[in-house]
Amino acid sequence: MPQNYVVIKGGDAMFKRFFKRQVPTGRITSVDRLGVLSPHRSRSTDILKELREIPEEAEAINFLRKKTPDVSMATWNFLRMANQGHKMEFYYKGKRNKRAEEKWREFAERVNAISNSGMDGLIDQIHASAFLRGAMGVEVEINKERTDVVDIYPIIPQTIEWELEERNGRKTWIPYQQQMMQKVSLEKANFFWVPVDPDIDDPRGNLVMTPVLWAIDFQLQILQDLQAVLHHQGWPRNDIVIDREAFMKQIPPDCKHNPVKQQAWFKKEWAKIIDMFSELKPDSDYIHFDDIKVNMQQGGTGRSLDVRAIDELVSVQVLNGLKQMGILTNRVGGLGQTESWGSITFKIFCDGIASIQRGSKRLIEEVARLWLRVNGMQGTPVFTHNVVDWENEEQKYKVQLMKQEFYAIAQLMKWVDGDVCAQEVMGVEKSVGEPEEVKVSFAGGKEGVHNGEGKLQSGKVLPMWGRDA
Repeated sequence: MPQNYVVIKGGDAMFKRFFKRQVPTGRITSVDRLGVLSPHRSRSTDILKELREIPEEAEAINFLRKKTPDVSMATWNFLRMANQGHKMEFYYKGKRNKRAEEKWREFAERVNAISNSGMDGLIDQIHASAFLRGAMGVEVEINKERTDVVDIYPIIPQTIEWELEERNGRKTWIPYQQQMMQKVSLEKANFFWVPVDPDIDDPRGNLVMTPVLWAIDFQLQILQDLQAVLHHQGWPRNDIVIDREAFMKQIPPDCKHNPVKQQAWFKKEWAKIIDMFSELKPDSDYIHFDDIKVNMQQGGTGRSLDVRAIDELVSVQVLNGLKQMGILTNRVGGLGQTESWGSITFKIFCDGIASIQRGSKRLIEEVARLWLRVNGMQGTPVFTHNVVDWENEEQKYKVQLMKQEFYAIAQLMKWVDGDVCAQEVMGVEKSVGEPEEVKVSFAGGKEGVHNGEGKLQSGKVLPMWGRDA
């Protein structure tokens, strides 16, 4: 039996009872859904109207995620960049537990069975929950024998209610979930919870995308208004003039002294003219009597408003609410996004992703600790997300070269030995030899040939790695 396993002997009945009593089995949480899920999705005809009819913030954000381009793109960017892959390591007494890691890989492939996407799919779901719903929560189902984990179920944060109750002489927040006609406590469940930017003494977490609701509402309203303006000013229209005096001469005698008949006759003739022009084809010629004049209008000849300025104004609000950069949502130039600032703003965006990843790291490690217990193993789980690659290759090599020069000078000046430099620069345990005489250059200082004894001799200025021919 490997050293990093907990051996439960058959005669140790008291330990078995204690172990079983500490780990709840089964599943306590539930999902409020119908028994049949149709593959068809209803299409929204008026997104702005539907948005304003949703009173709950998280549901409104989730609605926009599926209906509006900006929120959809922001969610897509966040989920794709937040999950760059990961690794799980188990340590016991300072050494890697390869057996536990192998079993974990088998376990990670089969979790999240409903989507058949394994641990990667589960991480995407809890990241989406953090970004769109303000918290990450999962329940771990243990089989009846307490020998394995059946599955891990992500929980919709808005289904969890918190009540402040007293436990062991102190006040603590207890999670509950409303199921059908009863409220079920999750205090004894294998329930793990990590909120996003929670307020003081509030376990619920905050919706980071709440500010976008106002911005998207305003954006949709502006787009509707712009559509009306474009229809009114952008399309060519004809100015048709009817000669009132000529028409008055055509009024029948029985209508001249009867205002009611006169009005009815005018409406009838008016309708005839409208029908006549409505039935004309785009390439038809105008043929009419001289009591009607047609003035051809081109439409859109004058600029009544600056659509681009309005779009930039709204876009800033939308991007701020979505925590996005303009370059990630195809908005560049007018929003202050330049190439020189691109890497800095991208790093800030990646730092925001890293803060959410720290929450999912904690959540998965909590699950892994429970998984170790039911599998009878000891160890410390260390879950690590792959870092988002925000630097280009040229920047990486420049930083690497600067680091090499730094340690090379430190070794030549006898500040550190070659083994330390090899470990820090190349990641190897020992150096392969001592440095030869090299010509060094210090910006703003002395330059010359280093003699390998911590002294600098005068010489010609050459690049850092230049050598005598």
